[in-house]
Amino acid sequence: MVQYTYKARDTQGSPVSGTIEARDQADALRMLQRDNLTVTQIRVGATPIDEDDIKTKLAAKRVKREEVITFATQLSVMLETGVPLAGALDAFLQNAGAGPLGRVMRAVSFRVTAGVPFSSAIAEFKGVFPSLMISLMRASEASGSMGSMLNQVAQYLQKERKTVRQIKGALTYPAVMILLALTVTSFLVAWVLPRFAKIYASREAALPLPTRIVMSISNFVQSQWWVILAVAIALAGAGISIYLSAAGRRWLDMLKLKLPVIGPMFTQYYITRTMRTLGTLLSAGVPLLDAIKIVKQIAGNAHWLELWERTEAAITSGQPMSEPLSDSWLIPAPVAQMITAGDKTGRLPEVLDRIADASENDLDEAIKTATQLIEPAMIVFMGLTIGGIAIALLLPIFTVANTMSK
Repeated sequence: MVQYTYKARDTQGSPVSGTIEARDQADALRMLQRDNLTVTQIRVGATPIDEDDIKTKLAAKRVKREEVITFATQLSVMLETGVPLAGALDAFLQNAGAGPLGRVMRAVSFRVTAGVPFSSAIAEFKGVFPSLMISLMRASEASGSMGSMLNQVAQYLQKERKTVRQIKGALTYPAVMILLALTVTSFLVAWVLPRFAKIYASREAALPLPTRIVMSISNFVQSQWWVILAVAIALAGAGISIYLSAAGRRWLDMLKLKLPVIGPMFTQYYITRTMRTLGTLLSAGVPLLDAIKIVKQIAGNAHWLELWERTEAAITSGQPMSEPLSDSWLIPAPVAQMITAGDKTGRLPEVLDRIADASENDLDEAIKTATQLIEPAMIVFMGLTIGGIAIALLLPIFTVANTMSK
């Protein structure tokens, strides 16, 4: 007889754990199932199972979204060609390797083999599988359309990844340029300018005003660097405090929506993301209130979160969804009109999908516009900072050359 340590759930759904002696693992599973237990984990030995849980949870934190998309696509193809779910999971695991996703999927596959629904098995790894995927899998288990639903999940995640990459790409360029300008300026002020100062001091030349200003800045940086460091640390601490506070997050989120160049970009991003998520969930048969709860989780902005909270409260009190959305400044008038029409005609999922497609096109245009405006602004910024310092350094040389030529 072999001793096994197990974790399971009883008929009420409460977690239970313990040890059992059996001839093999299959015999142990049969004995536990006779006791009306749904096994979630089992292993040989009487040692605690928590160590394996910890390793799996740590692996779950390293799973990338691209791996989840690949998994959803491959599993969708196998299910649509008639492969049973357990067989499809085994086939995926044969090529998954020992990476983070492979470890997570082995835990999911074991739960499915033990009789746990697929949606419940992946719900234990919410950091890996988004809430939308869990809800769609739960809906597909009731309708028997898991293969096509997984394909829909993969398409949704691909579009979401594309949108996020576009936003990051548009914001990364100016951030890199500003960091580069600050780095070069710091190098010039701290290392190059002091050497030019010695040259000019030895010649006792009357320096032009721009050069004197730059030299004064350089002297201050060298003598009072600790003051600058203290101010930088204080500003960083203040920025972190603002970001972590609720009021600060609301202010920053409002800033993202109101800034001239990036405001339209973020507005289209939030419209695309929330409308596509809501439309996908409603098309799969997820109840409206449950769908809105998921949309709230991915809102990504305090003001949009408040909007969906008001929408949830309005629906609960018997109002149509279009009413709070139409009254919000976050929703453009044309979008609000389309939502109202879809709400009245009963074609809301289809209308939301079309809104998401149109907003995605508008997002592409907003990103192009932002990029076209940011690039010349960054060039001007680099020219004023680095070019200004270079000119200030060279002015005395030009002055001396003109004096000697006379």
